[in-house]
Amino acid sequence: MPPSLFDWTHLAALAAMLLAAMWHDTASRRIPNTVVLWGSLTALGLSLSPHGIGLGSALAGGMVGFLGFGVFYLLRTLGAGDVKLAAATGLFVGHPDMLWVNLLILLAGCWLAITWAVFSGQLRQTLHNLSSGLTQLWLSRQHGANADRLVFPVSTTRMPYALAIGAGTAVHALQRWPLS
Repeated sequence: MPPSLFDWTHLAALAAMLLAAMWHDTASRRIPNTVVLWGSLTALGLSLSPHGIGLGSALAGGMVGFLGFGVFYLLRTLGAGDVKLAAATGLFVGHPDMLWVNLLILLAGCWLAITWAVFSGQLRQTLHNLSSGLTQLWLSRQHGANADRLVFPVSTTRMPYALAIGAGTAVHALQRWPLS
């Protein structure tokens, strides 16, 4: 079924939020709260429309985005802006589609992280940090160490993760509304 005018409006609002966030994140390594707030309010307004996904689906999608990436914030591998952007994206996408979008974002994030590490000359350090963190996690599970003492080493160089959120969401949008 071809996209309706409402679908195009929905897609344009989502794209505008993600493009603004990607631009800011690439330029300054931060995502302004105003971009996320604008996107969230727009998504909630669109969800209430007769053609929308419904408020319940939007809120559930937002929670899936927030909880799915909140774990990475607690591990200090993502910033709070990235988590808020994922939650706002979930408000647009809704539940259960946001589960699939989370997976696509994670795959895009893996690809971006490897590419970023190669081009910034930090591949060896990144792999060492990953190995060290996973070893600590495994040892703590085996020997019952206190999880509060775990330190997952992260690089001081921050990658603009909004690019991964945008890429994963774009793949979902192209699957839902093919261009042909």
